[in-house]
Amino acid sequence: MSENGEIHVDDKAIERLKRAIIVKENMNLKTRTMNDSQMVTWIKKKIEEEVQCCLNQ
Repeated sequence: MSENGEIHVDDKAIERLKRAIIVKENMNLKTRTMNDSQMVTWIKKKIEEEVQCCLNQ
């Protein structure tokens, strides 16, 4: 968040997240290795990792 309260969105980070989620979901539809709640947990973890990465720059 910037000094004036605005949130900066990194478009590249969003695209990385979307791509990773879509790939993981497609693989999971074929393999059924994760249930819905496990997928939600995985997605949350990926988002948290991406946020940490962006904050550390």
